[in-house]
Amino acid sequence: MKHPRIESDTMSKTFKIAIIGAGGIANAHMAAAKDSGGRVEVVAVVDPIQESRSKLVAAAGQAADFADVDALIKARKGGLVVEGVLVCTPPSVRVKIVEKCLKAGLPVLSEKPLASTLKDAKKLASLARKYKKVPTAIGYCHRFTPALHEMNRMAASGELGTIVRFENFFACDLPGHQSKWFSDPKKAGGGAFLDMGSHSIDLFHAMIGPGKPIASVFSNKWKGRTETAATVVLKGSKKRNANIGAGVPGVIISGWAESSRFTVALVGDKAMVSYDYENPEVITVKDLLGKADVRPIKTCGVRFTDQLVAFANVVQIKANNTGLATFEDGLAAAMVGEQAAKLAKKK
Repeated sequence: MKHPRIESDTMSKTFKIAIIGAGGIANAHMAAAKDSGGRVEVVAVVDPIQESRSKLVAAAGQAADFADVDALIKARKGGLVVEGVLVCTPPSVRVKIVEKCLKAGLPVLSEKPLASTLKDAKKLASLARKYKKVPTAIGYCHRFTPALHEMNRMAASGELGTIVRFENFFACDLPGHQSKWFSDPKKAGGGAFLDMGSHSIDLFHAMIGPGKPIASVFSNKWKGRTETAATVVLKGSKKRNANIGAGVPGVIISGWAESSRFTVALVGDKAMVSYDYENPEVITVKDLLGKADVRPIKTCGVRFTDQLVAFANVVQIKANNTGLATFEDGLAAAMVGEQAAKLAKKK
């Protein structure tokens, strides 16, 4: 999280991408491309299901469509201009897709989590190192939430005092997930914690620093499916700055079958600051007496678009310090997720 809000580089040409996987999250990326002011354009959609890709093509207005990535790569060799791909498939099928794209010289922005297993996450990180001249990134879009950059600034400035805790709740009621691949142990590899908690781990790493789980409790409302609730405590392992030392704890709550809460907070010994994604245009600072100072902030709704623009800038103009998460960041989150899952299984 090294930058303020990404602004579109008007000197650069339109960045043309293909979306691989036409499921639900692909619609968010499609909307982000449309909101980029012409900076990013979806020119192709890849999905084995004709109906799914046709719907996304319709949303694009005009785009080529293909049943598999091989057909996309062949079309690119034949003259279709595609400068990068957004991989929005279920995580269990990403390794081969990403490998084919990197071999073809196609930059990859992959949805999170990086993979459904730690083994596959290691493979993908290895591929990124092997094809290091081809840009890769993982879609931890919350890194592009303006409020979180402001919270980082406040922590670094000393306004909050010494940071004593990171808190993050990403939870809501998603009954439809019970019958979808999201909760299928074989396809997803994990449930609410892998899905929502993956973002939370990355935010802890980006805002506090590297950490490891010291406590973990999972529960499951859906028999035979993955976890629907997780409570995990991380402990930071390195000093970040004068106000964020080693050992800062992070409390992470992930849920698929409970009341909606989407909040991030940094608690200091002088004050705390919190952000509620359901009230997205303000942040709230409270002093030790509980007096609240509500401040305006740019909405979190820009995060997908800013992430796409950052990816475009990396590919086209070799931009540095964009704040994009790397495959190594994805692997780091996967390692913590694996450790937390093992802790949760201990009696």
